[in-house]
Amino acid sequence: MRVLFLTTSYPTAASPAEGIFVLEHARAAARHADIAVLHLDRSGGFGVERVADAEFPTWRARYPARPVPLTTTAHLAAAAVGYRGVRRSGFDPDVVHAHFFLAGVPAVLLRRPVVVTEQWSIFLREDPMRLTPLLRRAARFAFERAELVLPTSEALRRGIEREGIRGRFRVVPNTVDTELFHPNGGHAESPRLVAVGLLYHAKGYEFLLEAIARVGRKLRLEIVGDGPLRGQLEALTDELGVRDRVAFRGLLPKPEVARALREADALVLTSRYDNNPCAVIEGLASGLPVVATAVGGVPELIDDGNGLLARPEDPESISGRITELLDGLDRYDSAAISEAARERFGRARVGDQLAQAYAEALELRHRR
Repeated sequence: MRVLFLTTSYPTAASPAEGIFVLEHARAAARHADIAVLHLDRSGGFGVERVADAEFPTWRARYPARPVPLTTTAHLAAAAVGYRGVRRSGFDPDVVHAHFFLAGVPAVLLRRPVVVTEQWSIFLREDPMRLTPLLRRAARFAFERAELVLPTSEALRRGIEREGIRGRFRVVPNTVDTELFHPNGGHAESPRLVAVGLLYHAKGYEFLLEAIARVGRKLRLEIVGDGPLRGQLEALTDELGVRDRVAFRGLLPKPEVARALREADALVLTSRYDNNPCAVIEGLASGLPVVATAVGGVPELIDDGNGLLARPEDPESISGRITELLDGLDRYDSAAISEAARERFGRARVGDQLAQAYAEALELRHRR
């Protein structure tokens, strides 16, 4: 089977972390299908180019991000021209796998069976951003015409339905490379926490720093990631007097992220809103218990055996959960946490789910 990944977000040389979860889905799907990628890139200019030295045959269709009316037309035109280029290369897909409904709109016009993976937290109650009338129409157009829609969490599925949008839904989560993310067999010498993610508003790092200042025990927090709020967060670290407890590691390659997790005792995530965070899945695959805020799809990832949930935007609740977890760290079975994550989120499991979705999409299209 040949599957074309049609996506609005994908890693590039300039932004290697962007859309990394799409690449991970492609790696999982590649266990069962031949994969090619068409990236609809709003970085400016017009044209389609083949990406050299990509992991999968990859094309990038560029178009300008503004003005918006032009973008809508250019978005569809870029997809059409890019798709033509892919087929002329000899790759004629059996299924188009769109990532995000904005890629789903042109996908359902291509006369191939379509599945749409949706990740955007805009459908969650906690996300302050809301669908504009145009975006809602686009989502409805894509989801209701696709053979299957694959939200990455039940919370996201419910959020889509709250918008009055219908579709054939199958929840398929993000995936993790369990060859890279795995336990090291023991804890760090002193309590060490790791937080992984971009430093921006959604992730609520200020609440984490305030919580760390309240924890009345020795610990170390490493923050892996970078972003527009780093300067403000470093200043807050000094203001709270916790510079000796907190280290900002910046952006790290995946192998170094995995190493940081293996050297930690627990992962923390204090998002204001989140869907199916890869950082939590990678932490669990590394055998780490997790303290996370109960937002979006996060409670679907955490149970009594692998972590604790805190109230969002509440440093007192977060600090209390961190203390509770560290005081009872010995009750968490690292190997069991890792194995459960492998069975649920490993490439083999997610790859099987995607293969089933592709087969079902083909059957549904055949019935039509």
